[in-house]
Amino acid sequence: MNKINWGEVALHSEIEYSKARGGKPTKHKNFIHIYNKQVPYSGDYNRAVGVKISDYESFEKVVEEVEKIHSEKKLDKPDRYDIYPPAMKEENWQGYLSKREYNIHTVVFFCSRSFYKPIPEEIKLYLPSKNEYIKWYYEQQNLRSYFDEEYFNLIKPLQSNFIKIFKPYWLIEKDMIKGWVYCANLGEYCRLFEVEIKEEFRGCGLGTILLNAIRNEAGKQSAKYVLLSAGEGLRKFYEKAGFIECVRNSVIRLKIME
Repeated sequence: MNKINWGEVALHSEIEYSKARGGKPTKHKNFIHIYNKQVPYSGDYNRAVGVKISDYESFEKVVEEVEKIHSEKKLDKPDRYDIYPPAMKEENWQGYLSKREYNIHTVVFFCSRSFYKPIPEEIKLYLPSKNEYIKWYYEQQNLRSYFDEEYFNLIKPLQSNFIKIFKPYWLIEKDMIKGWVYCANLGEYCRLFEVEIKEEFRGCGLGTILLNAIRNEAGKQSAKYVLLSAGEGLRKFYEKAGFIECVRNSVIRLKIME
């Protein structure tokens, strides 16, 4: 796995994620901008990835360029910059960014080889139909504070297209959905997003079962590796499940959007 340029792989997977949600990537000198003409929202829909900076001044220049793009396209103010490679240690950025109303945190990418490992017979990995998924997705979104019908009607077609590539898998036990993950086969590897176990079912090993099940699935799809990203706080969990750190990015976000 050491021969793979995981930094480029991670960046590629982020771009593919945005493209699946309707975004169009445009390469600039020091960043790649993702533009989604269907929504004005920033964050995952309209953002800068692969940002190359070396100091505060170079970051200011990128912010100026990206804000100009958002203004011209009538988009929300950009609130997320994915920095790769990381330019400076977080502690060296915090004071400066705080004054600019930004926060910085590290996103760690973990990878594992795909393999076959049996999971308990009473548990299965299930790929829902589009209608099954949309109904479930509505229920999940309805729990969020920002949800309203107008928002859902806007993102519903985007989500319908998204799951054609980043397929949703449910972990089901006793006819109950206890966890889920989105998985896209991107050639040599599968990229996972939102590895989740419902809160009331956590702490009993279902997270590891979900990861084993999806690595089984990746192997069936002829992918050699599985890649995902997580915060530092989940390191022990993923390492215990057989994943290793392969690369890290810095993400700079507006405080008001967190």
